[in-house]
Amino acid sequence: MKLSKIKNIIKEEYYNILSEAFADPNIRKVSKMGGIKGNRYNNWFKRFAHTHNIAWDKLPAGTLNKSTNMNDPMVKKGLVFWVNTQRKQNPYATRDWDTTLPEGVMAVTLMGKVQYDGRTGVGPKGISKYGDASGHGKRGTLQLKKLKEIADEIYVMDFESFRGGTKALKAKRAELKLGKDTFKDAPSWRRANLKRYKDILNARVGSRDNVDSMVAKIVKLANEAIAEGMAVIKVGRYDELVTTINGNEVAMKDVTSTMSRALRSYGEYIRQDNAAEREKAQGYGSYNRDASKETAGYIKEMLRAFETGKGINRY
Repeated sequence: MKLSKIKNIIKEEYYNILSEAFADPNIRKVSKMGGIKGNRYNNWFKRFAHTHNIAWDKLPAGTLNKSTNMNDPMVKKGLVFWVNTQRKQNPYATRDWDTTLPEGVMAVTLMGKVQYDGRTGVGPKGISKYGDASGHGKRGTLQLKKLKEIADEIYVMDFESFRGGTKALKAKRAELKLGKDTFKDAPSWRRANLKRYKDILNARVGSRDNVDSMVAKIVKLANEAIAEGMAVIKVGRYDELVTTINGNEVAMKDVTSTMSRALRSYGEYIRQDNAAEREKAQGYGSYNRDASKETAGYIKEMLRAFETGKGINRY
């Protein structure tokens, strides 16, 4: 099979996965239209979500509605995709390459203003980080009056009713993982952390040292970071949910995975320390004692990352 054909198959599969993530059939339909469809590194829906805090995959059926009424009240109050159902001539063309209007999304407006694409966001003209118009964006057509005249149909969304509400929807999307378990909210994740920490602590025998307090502090800092991230939902540069530790932005998935690794390392440390006590009593060497010191050093590194908010993604 030719490499170009393999690339096309991969590309189509990516679009299929992307569109299947949308619960609303009209959002799925628009996402496949010419003019609005992007690739994994340049996707319009991700960029718009980054700017406007919209959880597209959580919006229910009926969010986006098709209409042929170009004076629908949502045209000036909501989000609108202006669509051509077939190729046609551009009556406002001033350049040869603008004479034909392709089938698909001609433009996108929000509150009556044409939207422009940027590297990471979508917004109105005049903001320096935004570039070409969303959709096919043919020159001469990017005015509300002209779009109403040219478009065959529109897809409208009551944007304001979802902009605030999707914070909760995004929070539900943030499934917090600890080992093989998944939790839907910060309090249940915190309770599971504390129980796991106490269970490991109860398995300890012999002397106690500062490893206990280091792990306890990691549990506390991780729980605080997740609680903060869930209270005020924020999306980072790679469309990941983020939180703040010591003034530094950290991906929530890195907090949860490193937290889980710290507890696994703590359990390993307890086992090594217990074995070292048995070896000492039996007059054997110091293999497990050395191993426990190495594990304690690893835990100390993770604590330093949680205290500074730097390097958490390394673990």
